[in-house]
Amino acid sequence: MAMSGHFDLKRYIIHNISFVSYTSACYLLLSPVNVQELLIWWADKGAAAGYRSQELSAEDAARAQALRSPKAQLDWRVSRALLQEIRQAMPPATLSLSHSGGHAVCASAPAGWRLGADLERVRPREVLRLAEWVCAPAEQATLAGLEGAAQLERFYLLWTLKEAFIKAAGLDFPADMASVGLDFGGKAEWRLRAPPGQWRACSWRLGEDWIASVAWRGQAGGATRPQWRAGTDCVLPPLAILGAWASGPD
Repeated sequence: MAMSGHFDLKRYIIHNISFVSYTSACYLLLSPVNVQELLIWWADKGAAAGYRSQELSAEDAARAQALRSPKAQLDWRVSRALLQEIRQAMPPATLSLSHSGGHAVCASAPAGWRLGADLERVRPREVLRLAEWVCAPAEQATLAGLEGAAQLERFYLLWTLKEAFIKAAGLDFPADMASVGLDFGGKAEWRLRAPPGQWRACSWRLGEDWIASVAWRGQAGGATRPQWRAGTDCVLPPLAILGAWASGPD
């Protein structure tokens, strides 16, 4: 686009950018804070076709050769294909990868961030017994008061949130699982229980089968807007946000 004289950014946005991009761009124009980008990438089994073993590091090549079960091999191909795609498309960044059942998520944030992501398939588990191992008393009580699908969803929300913090903050698994998560604040409000500092976290339901959580600590004073993307040959399931939380000073 040729430009001369005064460049009207707002007019350019209106005439050249889609509605979704326009609303995001207007937020950037009007907001007084620095908006920081957090991308969350999704891969399903379709990503496996893009796996390139020749691009593996020596360490990853050795790990790939040690995989024996078809399930482990599929998880590896899907997750590494996604990782390869992100590294090719993005500048050097902080990454956090999680895979489960032939699917993967990878969170990508600016260099220097603390970042953790976790993906789990929703399947029947002995929720209350596992909760004794990884949950704080208030979380255990909440799970005990739920049944069926609601109990499973709450458990996997807590599990993925805790796993995300384990990765982001460099905590010990499983010893520190109960130290992070959610505290009940009254009036049906849950507060984030996080390590010291300004932390943010979000949890999502992806279709019927998956729950993912991401925890991060970015630049002070910035507003983060998580955005989901699908990897090549992958289809992003319908997204439903289960919660968004913050800890520390605003």
